[in-house]
Amino acid sequence: MKNYRFVAVALALAVFPLLALGIMGFAATDAMAAPADFWSSHGEMLRVSLLDNMQHAWPALIALRADLDGLTKKAAAKIAEIKDDTVPDAARSIEGEHTELLALITTKRKEIADEEALGDPATRNQPNNQPNATNTSVNDAARSADILDVGTRAGMATDVIQEAIRSGMTLDAFRQRAFDHMTSQQNGTRTDPVRVQRDEQETRRNLQIEALSYRMGAPIPAAGPSAGARERMNDGLIVLAMECAQERSYPRNPRQIEELFERASHTTSDFPIILENSLNRTLEQRYALAQPTYRRISRQRNFRDFRPHTTVKMGDFPLLEKIAEDGEIKYGTLSEGKETLSVLSYAKALSVSRQLMINDDLGAINDMLSSYGQTVALFEEITFYASALNGVLADGNPVFHASHTNLAGANAAITVAAVALGRAAMAKQKSLDGNPLLSNPPALILTGPDKITEAEALVRTITPSTVAEVNVFSGRLTPFDTAQVSGNNWYLFADPSVGSNYRWGYLEGYEAPRVRLDTPFGRQGMAMSVEHDFGAGAVDFRFGYKNVGA
Repeated sequence: MKNYRFVAVALALAVFPLLALGIMGFAATDAMAAPADFWSSHGEMLRVSLLDNMQHAWPALIALRADLDGLTKKAAAKIAEIKDDTVPDAARSIEGEHTELLALITTKRKEIADEEALGDPATRNQPNNQPNATNTSVNDAARSADILDVGTRAGMATDVIQEAIRSGMTLDAFRQRAFDHMTSQQNGTRTDPVRVQRDEQETRRNLQIEALSYRMGAPIPAAGPSAGARERMNDGLIVLAMECAQERSYPRNPRQIEELFERASHTTSDFPIILENSLNRTLEQRYALAQPTYRRISRQRNFRDFRPHTTVKMGDFPLLEKIAEDGEIKYGTLSEGKETLSVLSYAKALSVSRQLMINDDLGAINDMLSSYGQTVALFEEITFYASALNGVLADGNPVFHASHTNLAGANAAITVAAVALGRAAMAKQKSLDGNPLLSNPPALILTGPDKITEAEALVRTITPSTVAEVNVFSGRLTPFDTAQVSGNNWYLFADPSVGSNYRWGYLEGYEAPRVRLDTPFGRQGMAMSVEHDFGAGAVDFRFGYKNVGA
């Protein structure tokens, strides 16, 4: 009688863990739990199954199942500790503890299987305690139904479930297989917290760069800043440094401001990257707005490295010849020019003073950079005209020389007759092999500031009253000037798409001036250097004409 009372009390205490564990003794993480509508629609079935299990349980088995339930809940809670923002080291530690719990669960399931194999202690020692055929059939049907239910809810393949049923696998062994299957599925689809964190950091950094560059004077597009950058348009350097250094308290005095900048600049924060990229973006966009005149008469060709680059001249491909009766095709030679160009590096350093940083004076930095795009373009203009316009070619003569038949024999003002002589001289140019050019008309007339009005007068459009007054160059020539051309000199040039005497280019990958920031030892504030890789030079003489002018 006492034994039955003990069994009744133990059964009552086991009701709650059995409800959590379910008829299948199956538990998993939140991602593995059955849908709520399953439990509501199968409540009566679970109640009947629960009573049936209680009738076939005894104290030792109930205790083992309760232990299994506790371990399963701990494993589910442990794996749930991994969130999207969990750092990799912590995630690996949690997964190690979860693996240990899974090992304990496996051991506990074996103990339950062994206890169930022994049977009820009240009847395990009785003779002839063998199940009859009817009981065996009922048990097999129940096992098959339970395995099918567990495998379906775990998302296992149908052939795997059927193989387990046919092989006689126990329900507990199949539950372990289902649990392992669902755990592997969850681990395979889990979002990598490191990747998510990196993506968010890069997105935030790009928005900060965009907003800060606009505050420093970068041209704002017609559509305006992006939504994320617009929210940060009022953030100054101090707010940016606080966010990068993860500082919550706004500095109250200059000393705290300076300490904040030091922490943001000397740690692994994004502050130096954001500031440098913002300066680069501002300079690059302002530089793109500048339009130096040398690009109108030259072709761009970037440089792979700093070594001299050899240029193959246009128009030197050999002319075709008639094929002889024997079908022999004669070989020609390709003349290769000996002109070489190189790209050079240029730079200038500036300083962002300690006072500007403490004052959070983006306006002063904006003023300092306001003309730098134009200045770099002007530097290119000066460098090109100084080295390329009258550069010396491989034959030892300058681009415009009598031996090249592109220099006027007599000085003349910009008149129809003088320009006509230059037009004829360009049309008569020949290739290195002595072949005439297919077409080489002048399209541009270049002068200095003293002669630009004379050039514009030449090409003006006026309705003539007689044939003699017709302006033959109207619409054929485009005049422009540069301060780099002095005196009365004037030039005719072909359209660069047809041919050009000049090349210019950047070092590949550095197609704009760039800014570097540094905090030099022994100096207050920050150092800023503007660097630029640029090359230009003369490569031909056939696509231009020069007159010293009258």
